[in-house]
Amino acid sequence: MAPFILDDERQSPDTASMDSNHAAGDPTTSPLDDASQTAEADRPEDISIALEWKLLLPLLAPGHEDPRPKDVRPLAEARRPHDQQACLEQGNECVARTIKQAGEQAVTMHGLLKAGVEERDFWSSSWVVKKANSAKPLDEEKAHKGYIWVPVEICSPKMRFQDPKTQVRMQRVLDALNTSHRIAANCTCEVHIHLGRMDGQPWSLSTLQRLGALLWAGEPTLRSIRDPHSPNADNLYTWGFAMHQRSRLATLLETPSACPRGVAAISDSQTMEAVQGYSTAAGPATLIDGIVRICGTTSHLELGQLLSGPEKMYRRLGFNFSAFGEEDERARRNPRTMEFRMMDGSVDTHLIMGWLAICGTIAETAVARSDSRYAAALEVLLQRPDGGRRRRRETLGGQRGREFRELMQALGISTQHYREFESKIRREHY
Repeated sequence: MAPFILDDERQSPDTASMDSNHAAGDPTTSPLDDASQTAEADRPEDISIALEWKLLLPLLAPGHEDPRPKDVRPLAEARRPHDQQACLEQGNECVARTIKQAGEQAVTMHGLLKAGVEERDFWSSSWVVKKANSAKPLDEEKAHKGYIWVPVEICSPKMRFQDPKTQVRMQRVLDALNTSHRIAANCTCEVHIHLGRMDGQPWSLSTLQRLGALLWAGEPTLRSIRDPHSPNADNLYTWGFAMHQRSRLATLLETPSACPRGVAAISDSQTMEAVQGYSTAAGPATLIDGIVRICGTTSHLELGQLLSGPEKMYRRLGFNFSAFGEEDERARRNPRTMEFRMMDGSVDTHLIMGWLAICGTIAETAVARSDSRYAAALEVLLQRPDGGRRRRRETLGGQRGREFRELMQALGISTQHYREFESKIRREHY
């Protein structure tokens, strides 16, 4: 059997056998650009989506009073409070049991290890509960004397994005966990979304080019969902840096002579239509040149490496294409998914469900060969040279929130999915 995939580059040796990116099917073993792997056209109805949710779960230390007696949610007492691994296993078992009670299949990583089976065998069928290597209690959590905080990562099975049952299943589990446990999330936690194909095959190069172009243009707006004042704003605890700062593409664009303006490399008609008005005139040069370079890639490897950073800690960015770059063992063995890894840690189910809808819709517009939402979104983004202009008497938060709303509207995102993000952006950007 293949070895487990590392959960996080910062994990300790005792967790090195844990497999993380569990979102979208078996990893490929032959070269990415083998024609046999991309023979079938990508279809929006075949998009897979999966959630990685990192949080903190408290257990009560024996002999201590409940520090939050008014919280009616159950609080389990730690069976072996001085054994960190025992507390981790107990917390994971509590979470897995709740997921099962919500009608889903669930397994724990320590259970899989003891059984000698691999996590990948459960990617399609079960929620996997494991240690969240980045999550740790900070001052707010430590103030609750008597709590033993367990770092938990909850990974959903891959689900079909367009299946109405997917939203119901996700919501049911999130609600069950929120009502059955005193879960918390701080800046050491995050919400990650994986997107790919239900059959586990990689998206075609043209799909990845469309997706990369849209995300390159939209990164400043989409990253505004992160709290700029968070201790993790610069990825102190987790890795999800900006493509515009840490990717090879960003470095390449620092030398204008290496990036001649021109749209000849763009074969996609909707992308071409959106950018051609700016290709030789004054406009958002960095965005246009970046899109031209993305659309000019000739292989999955080239694109994956272009949109990743050269150093290890910058390889998996906030928009993570590293699985296609195959630059290390983890990337070569991981499923061929694109990952959104920039949402702040949260236990707000409305935010999480909204982000699932937003990420899935972005992928949907890129997978479809002709989708008016894709062109509309790209045109909105390209009309904002120099990061956009603030309207008279508009605060920075107001500007960022408005720009986010305009992008969501261009993508056809329902108000219920982006409204709380817009409020969060307006509140946090000042």
